[in-house]
Amino acid sequence: MSDELEKKRQERINSFRLNISEAIEQETESQYTAPSEGTETPAAQTPEPPEVDGEINSYSAVPAHENGAVDKKMLRKAKKIDRKRRKIKAKKNRIIFRMVWIAMVIFFSVMVGEYVMVGVHDVLGVGREENKVVTITIPPHADLDTITDILYDNHVIGTKWSFKLYATMTKATTGFTQGTFEVATNKDYQALINYMQSDMNRTDVVTVRFTEGMSLKQYAKLLEDNRVCSADEFMKACSSDAFDDYEFVSSIPNVSARPVKLEGYLFPDTYDFFVGEKVDTVIEKFLANYRRKVYGKKSRVLGYDKKMTIAERAATINMTMEEVLTLASLIQAEAANKDDMYMISAILHNRLATIPNDGMNENGEGGLAYLQLDSTKYYPYTSLQDIPLSERSKFKSTYNTYDHKGLPPGPICNPGLEAIEAALTVGKTDNYYFCHKSATSTEAAVAYYAKTMEEHIENLKKAGLQ
Repeated sequence: MSDELEKKRQERINSFRLNISEAIEQETESQYTAPSEGTETPAAQTPEPPEVDGEINSYSAVPAHENGAVDKKMLRKAKKIDRKRRKIKAKKNRIIFRMVWIAMVIFFSVMVGEYVMVGVHDVLGVGREENKVVTITIPPHADLDTITDILYDNHVIGTKWSFKLYATMTKATTGFTQGTFEVATNKDYQALINYMQSDMNRTDVVTVRFTEGMSLKQYAKLLEDNRVCSADEFMKACSSDAFDDYEFVSSIPNVSARPVKLEGYLFPDTYDFFVGEKVDTVIEKFLANYRRKVYGKKSRVLGYDKKMTIAERAATINMTMEEVLTLASLIQAEAANKDDMYMISAILHNRLATIPNDGMNENGEGGLAYLQLDSTKYYPYTSLQDIPLSERSKFKSTYNTYDHKGLPPGPICNPGLEAIEAALTVGKTDNYYFCHKSATSTEAAVAYYAKTMEEHIENLKKAGLQ
């Protein structure tokens, strides 16, 4: 009996499934009705019935009528419920996503905020150690990355990115001065940048004394020895046209005949330089001092009512400053002391005065237009031994006053203020000759003066020069 019941139950289930299938087929056929007979429909225009996917199975539980047909109203309702369920689920998913997104935004905002706040504090110097000074050295031609690394490594700044950003935004990525600085670690960025862009704050200062009568070659060696600049670069710059903005430089005569254009114009004095300083600024310090001493400073002059500059005084004796400098350089090189400077000046003025008379003086002695000064024989070298061996046998100086009348083409050294004063003083003397007995470790140099050649020869013997 039970077998019969089970058999009937299976038949009813199969019948229900068959009815469902027929209902679906009828629904499909009602939507895609075949064309009536006699009507031709192009194959390409015949719509394809949609594929039936598993979604139909979602409504397999929709009740059917007794005849097995599916209730279409109930089917649409079931679909509407399913769409609503999916919509609610999607809305929940969006809410969850938004909550996660907001949480992430808040998290990253806090992180970025803290990061920015650290940078802002560092820009203002907040949080850095106070009352501490460190020494940093900026190399030549350092870029922003190099400077940033130096500051960071020495704890002058706390963050690299904020300093680079600030320097870029304020257009301060260049202009930093090479050299050594003592920097407080609690400076704000702007104060720090200003500090490092000024030479005035450098601590690598070298004080160099240039004595009267030194040549520019000797200047160059002294500068290089003190690590101020290269000797070769210095000499090259001294013969260039880079300083023609100075009127007294642009008016220098006989430039082509001068081994070094600026010889005589770099005033001897004590100067402060920076280690590795630019050659142009080094030379400009000399020229500025020369201009101040020669053209800027006025002093009282005997026989004149008003104060005058050195340049103005040169005009009163009918000499140019170039001629005064050249004469002063000869006096500086030849004189044994201050008093000797003024006597040598008077003697040289006497000789120069004979040039219009072909070198003859009132005593009938000739050849006096040749100043015959040993200091000029080897210029631009200081002595015969200073001349390179390859040039020594054939060397002839255009400055040699034994071979050329009058003053040489330019100064042979850089004279001091006392020698310039002596050159400006046309003293009265009957002497036309001088010589010196060299100084020893126990005795100072001795000067001898003479009116005639005969007296001069006797003086040469006294001085041990013959």
